[in-house]
Amino acid sequence: MHEPVGVAALITPWNWPINQVIVKVLPALAAGCTCVLKPSEEAPLSALLFAEMIHDAGFPPGAFNLINGNGAVAGAALSAHRDVDMVSFTGSTRAGVAVAKAAADTVKRVTLELGGKSPNLLFADADLETAVKWSVDACFSNAGQTCDAPTRLLVERSVYDQAKEIAIQAALNTKVGDPAVAGDHIGPVVNKRQFENIQRLIQQGIDEGATLLAGGIGRADDREVGYFAKPTLFADVEHHMTINREEIFGPVLCMMPFDGEAEAIRLGNDTPYGLGAYVQTGDPDRADRVARALRAGNVSINGTAYDYDAPFGGMKQSGNGRENGVYGLEDYLDIKTITG
Repeated sequence: MHEPVGVAALITPWNWPINQVIVKVLPALAAGCTCVLKPSEEAPLSALLFAEMIHDAGFPPGAFNLINGNGAVAGAALSAHRDVDMVSFTGSTRAGVAVAKAAADTVKRVTLELGGKSPNLLFADADLETAVKWSVDACFSNAGQTCDAPTRLLVERSVYDQAKEIAIQAALNTKVGDPAVAGDHIGPVVNKRQFENIQRLIQQGIDEGATLLAGGIGRADDREVGYFAKPTLFADVEHHMTINREEIFGPVLCMMPFDGEAEAIRLGNDTPYGLGAYVQTGDPDRADRVARALRAGNVSINGTAYDYDAPFGGMKQSGNGRENGVYGLEDYLDIKTITG
């Protein structure tokens, strides 16, 4: 038999606020669990609107509950509470470790969707112009604040110089503007702390010897106010550099060359994370072969859009468990075996 786990604490991030609320609350309720949602203190309004919708839809009192508060207080209390049967958390790996430790004393179920440093393997037989432009746009989307963004662009050496030129132009063409105004541009990053961390990492990339091709430190378009990070492109990034190892969570793309398929796979997997990975190639057999070899929960080939019916989640330090589809339901169910 499948039975609901019980009370589920759902802790969601600020970068895709309504999406993360939906992919946790709906399977929890569908599985028969009651839930307590704690949205990010940086983006609480989507969850408040969603709570009104739940109420108006007529869910029984107590099936869905909403609390607001910061992670260190409200999130920690939910994770440790003895009446909570499971915690589903999306956020940074650092915070995910804290959630898992807080939950350990009560041996509750913990599912984690954490950070990423996703490799994007671009082979010489790909449609170079299309693949590079897509790669830059995908990295900079949402001002780079996406956990599975393709932030490491690994390019086959024979087309590396061409790819750099295309990427420079794509980065320079990326507009930054007011997110409340319709148009083809990215907005600011979430807050001062995030902006300053992005600036620190960009400067560290420069100091460690990566080649800055576009962007850099400071506000985009020489603005005097607002947390508008410059769309930034680095080349000749070495695998040991900080910008290649740490999740920046801003519009910063790192490029490096590779020689051959085996090295591409080795470099792609050379990360503690394993959330997303991307393959750009004109050879279907290679696409299948490389996708199978990459240690990531989600692999996109030639810019294929994500399928929201398919399970989403990570390997290694990108977490455990899955969201969406049947697998997203199963995390909220216990299995009971009855023999007679």
